[in-house]
Amino acid sequence: MAGVLAESRMRMQDTNMSARMTFLAVGLLIASCGGACAACAGAIAEFETIIDSDAATSNLNKGVYRRIVAELAPVKANCAGGRDAQASSALATIKSRHGYR
Repeated sequence: MAGVLAESRMRMQDTNMSARMTFLAVGLLIASCGGACAACAGAIAEFETIIDSDAATSNLNKGVYRRIVAELAPVKANCAGGRDAQASSALATIKSRHGYR
């Protein structure tokens, strides 16, 4: 029983740590690019939190997760460059392609 509880606690800490790291990354992204990319940075962070959680709970295949993360790199670059409309459009395309709203 103790082993099951420890394993369960570890899984919860991993998921929570992932969310904390995502929010930390968003904070750094917003701080580094100012208000110009604040809107798209929040949407990207929210989506990353969702896919991190889905991957952690095995609701998202690890290969698909890696593909989504790779597809998000140019979206983040557009957002950091102040191209909010392009970043938002690309994010919507990625979400739709992989079955997210």
